Amino acid sequence: MESVAAKPAHKSWIVHTARVIVVLQSLAIVYMLTSGWVTAAVAAGFLVIVASVKVLSRASRQVDQIFEEELG
Repeated sequence: MESVAAKPAHKSWIVHTARVIVVLQSLAIVYMLTSGWVTAAVAAGFLVIVASVKVLSRASRQVDQIFEEELG
């Protein structure tokens, strides 16, 4: 028997809140151990990583859609 997990259409606000809390706590730890400039650089790095992941996942979905249309 094949089971398929239900996938929500959107993520819960709890997931977003938890991620924000983790990122802010990470930045607070960096700030406490280093300086404001280093914290700003780490925050910019977080933003670049998040943007890159979003762009790459969108591109992956588009490629999957194109392959499905052409091969399916």
